[in-house]
Amino acid sequence: MNEPGCSPQGVPRERAYWLRVAGVCVTTAVVLTVLFVASGHTHSIAVTLRHALIQSVIMAGLAATTIPALRRRLEPRGATVQWIVTFPVVIALSAVGSALGCGIITALEGAGREPFWSGFRATLPINTVITLTICTGFTLFESQRRRLAAVTLELRTRELERERDRKMALQAQLASLESRLQPHFLFNTLNAISALIQEDPDQAERTVERLAALLRFSLDAAERGLVPLAHELKIITDYLEIEHTRLAERLAWSVDVASDAAQREVPPLAVQTLVENSVKHAIAPRPGGGRVCVEGRLAGERLVLSVWDDGPGFTDAALRPGHGLESLRQRLAARFGEDAALTIGRRDGGTLVTLSLPAGTAR
Repeated sequence: MNEPGCSPQGVPRERAYWLRVAGVCVTTAVVLTVLFVASGHTHSIAVTLRHALIQSVIMAGLAATTIPALRRRLEPRGATVQWIVTFPVVIALSAVGSALGCGIITALEGAGREPFWSGFRATLPINTVITLTICTGFTLFESQRRRLAAVTLELRTRELERERDRKMALQAQLASLESRLQPHFLFNTLNAISALIQEDPDQAERTVERLAALLRFSLDAAERGLVPLAHELKIITDYLEIEHTRLAERLAWSVDVASDAAQREVPPLAVQTLVENSVKHAIAPRPGGGRVCVEGRLAGERLVLSVWDDGPGFTDAALRPGHGLESLRQRLAARFGEDAALTIGRRDGGTLVTLSLPAGTAR
C-alpha cells in the first residue's frame, strides 16, 4: 500500500513533481539548443546553451505550475472543453515566457530593444510548440496515473470483497458447527444411533458416517469459495437423513434438482442453511411434523434454487440480525453483489425461499 503523499511508485509527490520539472527543463534546453543551432540564431554553442537554459527554465516553470492545475479544474467538463480553454492559455504562457526569457537575456548581455524583439519573434513559436508538448505529455501522464489509480482501487476493492466473503463463509461455518454441536442436536442424534445399534446396526453405522461427513463439510466450508451443487446436495441429503432418523415419520422430504443445475457452483452451506431453517423452525416444533422440498433448475444464465416447507411461514421483517437467512443474504451480497437474490414467499399454503445466482460454468 502506498504511503500518504506518495506517487504510485512510492516516490513522494513533491519530489516526483520537481523531478518532472527538472526533466522538462533539461529536455527543453536540449531541444532549444538544437533548434537555435540549426536555425543559425546564434554563433556560439555556449551562448546558445545559455539562452536555451534560461528559456527552458522559465517555460518549464510556467507550464508545470499552471497547466496541471488548469487541467484538473477543467477535467469534469470533458476533454473538448479542456483543450478549448488550454490552447489560448498555452499561447499566453508562451508569450509571457518568451518575453521574460528574452528580457533576461537582453539584460544580461546589455543589448538594446531590437535584439529583444528579434529574439522574442524567434523563440515564441518554439516555446509554443514546447509548451504544447509539455501540456500533451502532462495530459497523457495524468491519464495513465488515473487509470493506474482506478486499477489499484479495483484490485483493493476485490481484495476486500474476497476477505469479506471469506469472513462470511467463516461465520457460516461457525454457525453451522454451532447448530451441529448444540447439545440437543448431538444428544438426539447419538440417542437415535444408540437405539439403532441393536435394532438396525447398518442404519446406525450410516448415521454415524453422515454425521461425520456433515461435520467435516462444515469445517471445510471456510476454505471453499464455491462448491458444485452436487456436493451441497450430498450434505443436504446426509442432514435430512439424520433428522429423519430422529423425527421418523414426522419428516418427509424430497430433492428434485436437474442434472445440469447440479454441476453448477454455489457458496458452501447456502442451500443447506435454507433446509436447516425449515426443519428447525417449521417441522421439528410441530407434533405432526411436515414436509420439505428442495428444487433446482437453470433459467437461462441463472441458477434458481428453492426450499419449500408446509410450515406457518414468515416474512423478511421476522429476520433478526444474526439469523441464518440474514447471514446467508450478506454472504451472497459479498460474493455476487446485486447479481444474487434471496426471496421469501408463499406457495401451496407453505413457505418458499428462493435463491437466484449467476449460473457460472459447469464443473
